[in-house]
Amino acid sequence: MIHHVLAVITDQLNEFIRNELNLAEDMVVMNSIVDIKGNMNMQVDNRVCLFLLRIDEERLLKSGGFQSNAGMSPPLHINLHIGIAANFPDPNYKEALRYISLVLEFFQGRYVFDRSNTPALSGNIDKLSFEMVNLEYSELNNLWSLIGGKYIPSLIYKIKMLTFNQSMIREDVPSIIQSYIPKLP
Repeated sequence: MIHHVLAVITDQLNEFIRNELNLAEDMVVMNSIVDIKGNMNMQVDNRVCLFLLRIDEERLLKSGGFQSNAGMSPPLHINLHIGIAANFPDPNYKEALRYISLVLEFFQGRYVFDRSNTPALSGNIDKLSFEMVNLEYSELNNLWSLIGGKYIPSLIYKIKMLTFNQSMIREDVPSIIQSYIPKLP
């Protein structure tokens, strides 16, 4: 479900930026900002990169009195923390600021996503709300050190909230092997 949420948000943000700048190509990618060796990922050059920073449990909704079917675990409510960074190396720093401004504008105008304004959302998701996260300079330094990169113009948003439970309906994707097996009469 996490991959689906981030892909839908990436698509929506791409659509917004393409419309605002009258572009044909996607400028937002969902990818790691650095490669496995700690170098800037080449796939995010001159792009806006959306990436997962953290997953945490929403403890305020944790109910000690969960009384569903016996033997079932209570639902797990999680929040996602995402980073959105504009990786436009020199001499394109001004472009990085332009794209970060567009990202701010996008989430300022649309901080709640539900099936009425985002039909591509999974049926398992009622609503997602986005909240900007503010970091102190030392926290920001620690974060970029942890990521393994040098600071570039970026934002952090907290996505509230996804619910996981045992009775979730999962997407049924047929196996490639099954689709090529001829049916016998």
